[in-house]
Amino acid sequence: MAEPEAPFVLSLPEPDRIHFRNLALIRPQMPSERQLELIESLSRNLSSARLLTLIARTPHWLVHAPVLHALAGNESTPEPIRRDLEMAVSLFDLMREMERAPEGVKTERAESIKAIYQDLPPDLKPIVKQLAKQLAKSVNASGTTLEMPPLPPADADWEALTLPPQGRGPAHLPYRVPKQDRATAAEATLIQEDLGKYLADEESDVRSAALRNPALSEEILLARLAGADGDLLEEVYQEARWYFKDAVREALWESPWCPGPMGRKMGGTRDLVALLERGGQNRRHLHRIVSLFSQTEESEYQYLTFWAKRRAPAMLRVIKVFFDRLQRRRTNQASGLSSMPSEGRWVSLEERVFMANQATQPDQILAALRDPDPQVFAVALENPGLTARELIAVIPQMDGIRAERLAFSRTWSAYPSVREALLHNVNLGEDTALGLLRSLEGPPRVLLEVLRDQRVPHLSVKKAALDMLRAGYEQMTIPQRIVALRGSGGELMRHLPAEILKDEDTLRLLVADRQLDPTILLRLARNKLTPRPILELIAGHAALMAHPAVMTELLLNPKTPREASTRIWALLSDSEQQHLLRSPHLPMALRALAD
Repeated sequence: MAEPEAPFVLSLPEPDRIHFRNLALIRPQMPSERQLELIESLSRNLSSARLLTLIARTPHWLVHAPVLHALAGNESTPEPIRRDLEMAVSLFDLMREMERAPEGVKTERAESIKAIYQDLPPDLKPIVKQLAKQLAKSVNASGTTLEMPPLPPADADWEALTLPPQGRGPAHLPYRVPKQDRATAAEATLIQEDLGKYLADEESDVRSAALRNPALSEEILLARLAGADGDLLEEVYQEARWYFKDAVREALWESPWCPGPMGRKMGGTRDLVALLERGGQNRRHLHRIVSLFSQTEESEYQYLTFWAKRRAPAMLRVIKVFFDRLQRRRTNQASGLSSMPSEGRWVSLEERVFMANQATQPDQILAALRDPDPQVFAVALENPGLTARELIAVIPQMDGIRAERLAFSRTWSAYPSVREALLHNVNLGEDTALGLLRSLEGPPRVLLEVLRDQRVPHLSVKKAALDMLRAGYEQMTIPQRIVALRGSGGELMRHLPAEILKDEDTLRLLVADRQLDPTILLRLARNKLTPRPILELIAGHAALMAHPAVMTELLLNPKTPREASTRIWALLSDSEQQHLLRSPHLPMALRALAD
């Protein structure tokens, strides 16, 4: 089959392009058991709205219940599609509960099932009917199979199939993570996309923590500086790690939001360096150099010294003369940035190997780790001055050969932080990544970061991380499970919906906490797999009135007990009720109250 061509494919990341080609290849045929496992895994873990839309619009995949449940539980599924699928999931839950319900309640449950089925979109009703038949009567061993939806044609309009529908439900304001938690995450995360978001945070402490993160790459910082405001520019300028980078200084100076004093400071140094590189060609040039030296701020002398060590060592004495003159002229001295060591001028492999072995300054060690020759990299790994912090800073840019060598290093493979950073390297081999993953022991945070990172190219690594997360959760005690759920902000629920939502004892103790993170309440209220008693506990939680989004999700969830829904509906204002009435997912019982 020829590879499908669609304009949107070029906008997808490389791993998503591979997933799209696989889905397009197996879509026109009846899937095998292994293909269904692949589709289920993609439905649960993908974050691309277009690929999830393609899966949701393939009926002969949705008739397999695990695929439908995975799509309904994935928060990246487009909102209109996810709500419809969650209605279908709640329909099956009500059918199962009706079998165990008392005789007097069965009639009410049957009416609820009929009402929910009528609210389903027309293209989902045949799929729900097919799954209901599978629930009612399993396929016997006579060879007779249930009727399946027709297979789609091979020549599909991929642009239209993957275009998500427009949202129809009410919009909610997302829960805001506290500033201290955001700062802690900004200093520890290894995901470059998250670092870009933290650099755009409105709090200075969060931005400063992201700038201190050793995993922050120069490319991400330069991309953020293109539209950054003056506060971030000042913070970057004050960080010694970025102060001496020529590309970063150029981006700061060229930014239209660069503060005036800082722009004049850096502009004068820029002109001075350009004149010094050309040399004093005549008397007028020398007068201009002296004038720029006299206008140079104290903080810029650090960069001038660094530049002279690399490019013009003979100018170091001249710079010291002008700096001493400035010191004598000022009575109150401002403490500048610490002087950076010279990177040296490596003209041969022998010199670079010697420097990699003998270097003691962080900049020299980092340069050796980034050297294009693998021999220099191997020698730098044995340098006693190398620390894990410096090594983590260069891991995201390592090629496959260096990443594999580091993974099998006797010294550094024993560091959990190094192993964690290596798992996020896109060039690491699949077998090596699996070995590193199995050697990690610690909180679920490490496994969640692997599942969240879209740059991890190996699906088997994510599947192994999910299996380890599931096994670890099942071995936890109830207090440990509560700590894990709170520590992940409820994200653990996205990856282990069946294990968590069936554990009513843990959920009861979790919801009983009056200081619970509203994000967890929102996830529980939204999910159609949440048991009815837990939804009733959430309806009486103290945080309910302070977070209208939780109230809205409870009202839109067809499994919420009628008494709780009626009580919450009475607490809403007329405008809020009218807003909810525009949603097609509002249960019929609440619509009757509005009439």
